Amino acid sequence: MKDIWVRRFAFLLVGGLLGVKIPETMRIWLLAVLLLLGLRLWFWRARDFFGQLLKPEILILAAGFVIGVLYGFTANSDLEKPLTLDKVQVTGVLKDWNLRTDGATGVFLVQDADLGLNGKTYRLRVYTDRKGNLPEIWSRTLPGDSIRFKARLDQPKPPGTPGQFDLPLYYAVRGQTGNLTAQGDAELLSMGRQPYSWQIREQVHKLLGRWPSEQTTVLEGILFGDSSQIPQEEMERYKITGVLHVFSASGSNVAFVLAIFWGVLRFLPPTLRILLTSSLLIFYAILCGGNPPIIRATLMGIFALLGRLGRGRVNSLRNLLLVGAVLFLWQPLILGDTGFQLSFLATWGIISLAPKLSEQKQLRDLPKLLRLALTTTLAAQIATLPILITAFHRLSLVGLLANLVVLTVLGSVFQLGLIGVLFSSFAVLAIPLFQVSLWLLGGVNEGLRFLALLPWADVWVINPGILFLFIWYGALAVFLIGKERSLFISKVWLRKLDIRINDLLKNLGISPLDTSSLPLKGLKNAWPVDCLRKNQELVPRLLGIFLIILVLWSPWNSQKEVSVSFIDVGQGDSILVETPDHHAVLIDTGPKTDRFDAGERIILPYLLEKRIKHLDALILTHSHEDHVGGALAILNNVPVDWVGVPEDGKAWDDVGQDNPGFFTKDSSTFTSTDLSLNSRLTTKLAQMEVNSLKAGDQVVVDSKLVLKVLGPGNVLTNTHSDPNNNSIVLKLEYGGQSVLLSGDMETEEMQEIAASGQDWTGDYFKEPHHGSRFSLNLDFLDSINPKAVFVSVGKNSFGHPDPKVLQYWQERHIPLYRTDESGTLELRLDEKGGVDLIAGR
Repeated sequence: MKDIWVRRFAFLLVGGLLGVKIPETMRIWLLAVLLLLGLRLWFWRARDFFGQLLKPEILILAAGFVIGVLYGFTANSDLEKPLTLDKVQVTGVLKDWNLRTDGATGVFLVQDADLGLNGKTYRLRVYTDRKGNLPEIWSRTLPGDSIRFKARLDQPKPPGTPGQFDLPLYYAVRGQTGNLTAQGDAELLSMGRQPYSWQIREQVHKLLGRWPSEQTTVLEGILFGDSSQIPQEEMERYKITGVLHVFSASGSNVAFVLAIFWGVLRFLPPTLRILLTSSLLIFYAILCGGNPPIIRATLMGIFALLGRLGRGRVNSLRNLLLVGAVLFLWQPLILGDTGFQLSFLATWGIISLAPKLSEQKQLRDLPKLLRLALTTTLAAQIATLPILITAFHRLSLVGLLANLVVLTVLGSVFQLGLIGVLFSSFAVLAIPLFQVSLWLLGGVNEGLRFLALLPWADVWVINPGILFLFIWYGALAVFLIGKERSLFISKVWLRKLDIRINDLLKNLGISPLDTSSLPLKGLKNAWPVDCLRKNQELVPRLLGIFLIILVLWSPWNSQKEVSVSFIDVGQGDSILVETPDHHAVLIDTGPKTDRFDAGERIILPYLLEKRIKHLDALILTHSHEDHVGGALAILNNVPVDWVGVPEDGKAWDDVGQDNPGFFTKDSSTFTSTDLSLNSRLTTKLAQMEVNSLKAGDQVVVDSKLVLKVLGPGNVLTNTHSDPNNNSIVLKLEYGGQSVLLSGDMETEEMQEIAASGQDWTGDYFKEPHHGSRFSLNLDFLDSINPKAVFVSVGKNSFGHPDPKVLQYWQERHIPLYRTDESGTLELRLDEKGGVDLIAGR
């Protein structure tokens, strides 16, 4: 880093990232460490080695780092408190508006001081009625209109489960507060003027209406960065092949816009050319909604252009870090946003890593165009890989090939589409351009479909831990600095450490360590030592491989207790049981809807976050979709030894057409999506070992832990809910403590278990059926005396948990914990009877 401002901005950003990321409980320790380091720097002496830096520069860097940390501490103040209001009347202005087949979405600015929400921006959603029609006013509403309506207001809670997507952070970085769901019709107070950027997008949308929406939604996503209308299947294909970033409207799009206009305006004087191109970049950012990645890319492009006003020499790395510093000072939370991190690191990789990669002998002799494309793609992927693994736990093994081949074509798609946008007022000119773009895009989609179907196209990856990030980026630092310089710095520091140790020994009255008498002479010519001496370049490589293996293995993370985690999956159940011997059993898998799969979105990331890559068993307590919905995502991605199901008289692995609706919903209604899920899940179960469980059975997890099966006993029929009353009920015993896991059993199964003569008491109790009134059997509950009760519940229309259930436990003075309020609840039991409870939020 020869540029002093590169160093200064880098120290500010690193300090800011640390301040944003570190938990509040650890901040006092961080401040203590910074104070000690500050004292050490203050007493810096000339003989201390800090490279070529002088003391004033060292103090400036330290000050920037501390300022970044302290300012990063303030980031959470920008997060809104969780809030849910139903049927609340709001007034404000519609800022954006998009009609969809199942309703409409938009951005709404609240202007209602009475609610205390004045000036806050929300995402607005309006659903169609059963006939597919929007309420009257909403069907003719436009951006700029002032509206009053009733809505459900939801300011989301922070993540309740490790590995879960941080929705409040996502909203805050984008200047939004939460969601509004319109309830009923609206009152139009006044008509406004639509923004010109929205008019252009709407004009383009109407022109693209000539083609099927499955094709045009992807093109609009590439042009404007709006992926909300792209079908889930298409999104998954782009995700698997590692090219999902084409919908972020960030660096690559801005680069294309800059290249097009810089070339078109070459006839203008330099100053006017720069200013006009910068203005067009700003307009494109507004056109795309002004999301953080495109703001970053736009500012980067503008700074690069302004650099040409001087001597024409632009330090791209300095500009990147300057933009990052400006955005951090504007919104400190942005450093914690995964999208910004990926965009920033990809750009850093292209600026810093790509030139060094192109100098490697393996790439040096390639044709220039191919070498540029390969090094650019490779550099971006290397720079972002640890963040991708940590944030999404997924790694695309075909990503490099897909980006290398596909992005070239997508660049042409974007350029033709953008020219079509410019000529959108002239349909005769715009339509042919869009047609060619869609033809090219069709070829891209076919290529991605082929790549996505390849075995191991992408894999789920366990959380490698923070040490892996240090090793990865440390290795990149060595690569950029150079091995010789890195070795020199290491030798100097090791020599300094040796001197300090000897000085300490002298002060303690101990003779300095004399290695001359040690039997090392005979080892100098030994084969391993001789080999390493002659091939010194192998040493850092072998050391790097060893450290990576050590981090991925992480033997120090071994668990000492049995852990029972009630995972926050919303309105559903999922319980993870772990043992000290690294055995794990998952009980139920939460719900799945058209837009939410608890298995993929919550449970799978949670397992990988906890470094669980194998399940001894998956137990499905009964067939309701809020308990089995996520099972397919788990079975497709995590090895499972066997699946346990209740012995309820049904064939769980029967895929015949006479059993299409085996898996049932509480509402007893099905859609084509439900039937498709059922078919795929039963097909998967037919390929696995499926064991039916009944009262009296035991699930041996390991030598120290056995799960006793208390139910079902006799198959119960003609009850309020037969699936619920034939749920698998389990009792876990460990260290003199017991946990009763009750599935969705209702009064009928409770009575049968009580009459069976089994010991159904437990020190800890999972409230059955999410706290339903149909499970409030006083005779059964009065006979148990738990120390705590757990309720797995989320937003629902069933009234769960029932107020009478909450009142019952309150009157007994027994603490009750809910996943919708506390997030994932982890109960830890040790061999000596010790208990610890950890809440996700």
